[in-house]
Amino acid sequence: MKSSVGNLIRIGAGAGQQVIELGDVTTVGRQPTNTLQIVDRLVSKEHAVIARKAGTSTYILRDLDSRNGTYCNDILVDGARQLSDNDTVRIGSTSWRFSGPEPAAAIPPPPSAEAEEEPPASIHATMQLDLLRDFAPVELVADDKTLRDDYEKLRLAYTLSGDLAGQTNIDSMLDRILKRIFEWLPVDRGVVMLLQDAPKGQEDLDQVDLLKTMAVRIRPGVSWEGQGEDVRLPRSILGQAIHKKEAVLATDARMDARFGHAHSVVLQGIRSSMTVPLVTNDRLLGVLHVDSLISTGLFTEKDLSVLGAVARQAAISIDNVLLQRRVLSEAAARESLSRMLSPNLVERIVSGDLAIEKGGALRKVTVMFADVRSFTSLTEVTPAAEMVEMMNEYFERVTNVVFEFEGTLDKYIGDAVMALWGAPLARDDDEIAAVRAGFKMQRTVDDFNEYRRGQGLQEIGVGIGIATGHLIAGYMGSSQTMSYTVLGRSVNLSARLCSQAGPGDVLISPATLEYCREFVDVEELDEIHLKGILEPVKPLRIRDVKF
Repeated sequence: MKSSVGNLIRIGAGAGQQVIELGDVTTVGRQPTNTLQIVDRLVSKEHAVIARKAGTSTYILRDLDSRNGTYCNDILVDGARQLSDNDTVRIGSTSWRFSGPEPAAAIPPPPSAEAEEEPPASIHATMQLDLLRDFAPVELVADDKTLRDDYEKLRLAYTLSGDLAGQTNIDSMLDRILKRIFEWLPVDRGVVMLLQDAPKGQEDLDQVDLLKTMAVRIRPGVSWEGQGEDVRLPRSILGQAIHKKEAVLATDARMDARFGHAHSVVLQGIRSSMTVPLVTNDRLLGVLHVDSLISTGLFTEKDLSVLGAVARQAAISIDNVLLQRRVLSEAAARESLSRMLSPNLVERIVSGDLAIEKGGALRKVTVMFADVRSFTSLTEVTPAAEMVEMMNEYFERVTNVVFEFEGTLDKYIGDAVMALWGAPLARDDDEIAAVRAGFKMQRTVDDFNEYRRGQGLQEIGVGIGIATGHLIAGYMGSSQTMSYTVLGRSVNLSARLCSQAGPGDVLISPATLEYCREFVDVEELDEIHLKGILEPVKPLRIRDVKF
């Protein structure tokens, strides 16, 4: 009894009656992803497809460039052939009888009386990345076709390597890659998308949402929604390539069971498409996508294999450029940070172990000013070259002390040094670390003066002021020059305490003492009024510090 759809009925000795009900698109091949899987070495991975014309009871058999061909009534199918009731279809060593559907008056005729083109077929095909890149040993190459395919991959890889050699600009590199693809394959549109880091607090975003369009190329006369911004590609196709790291081929994405239901596929009118993940060292960098809006059945497995070879070479080149960028960026960051942070903190920040918050923030910061006493009179009696040499040596010694106690060098102001504890990185012992640094700094100046006395040079005296409070911290300056610093009352207070400190003195504010009382021996001084400070302040002179 006839059914309302077409069927394939397996025939042959001892085969039994295996019946396959045909859908709108039925793919046949050795791969398990096919609608009808035939495990037979004579059957190609994607061998043939049987598609039903929309709104009709007509079925079309199409061979997909299979190695051993598809036969209908023992005649080799060249391209496509309409099936008739009781036709015998042979694929590999298996034969099937086609049983056409029962003609039904209820099936409406095509809306136009004109002859309709054969329906596009959909190759339900994917390739694992290792299949795209591996070359068989010479003793396993059994035919000229395999040899030619491998040669083509090597030729393209060689050509691309010449194009991309020495490229450091990723935009130019991606443009060259797409240009070559347009020369090698009959595509209408091409795009390269790269994965971006997830925004802070959104680390659980799907990888598809983190793709950013980096390069686009289209043939003249073809449009692309979103061109110039972020090109829109069907999420279903991107997800297949990204999540499974598979190369995806569809000869008509609208009819493909994987993507046909996707609204974006229908809206964009994608017919043939290939999407290949960009992977190197098992790390996903992004995707390379090409498609056609006009032709169905445009691409074959060979084309997908060729695009895979291109994607492999592209991924290596992209990764090299990104690595070079990271190295240069880290070098620049290391150079910038090394001017204000100790080397061990710099390395931890560059490696990602520690993070510096961007933008302004209110932070508890301990500020130190260290100033050379009677500096102006010293410059009047010291030759310029000797003065510069002395100050450089002095700055070198005191800066090393700041870094030894994990402080941040804010700036040099004439003969003064400004240092911070608590910004841009905070620790539980910032206050005691600052006081210990101030105390050690005076011992370092003593050693420096002993050296100068031995050289017959004039000694120097340094006064130090330290204050703790909540300050605004962040990168400040003009669009051309930015530097990290702090603003607030404690900056002014520490500077004023420094001006009151005699040679060899370390004066701290009462607030600083509250955080390190058990570690220091102090001498309370008389209450004083400081310029720019509304309330009187009672400084404390450090006599000794526990290390």
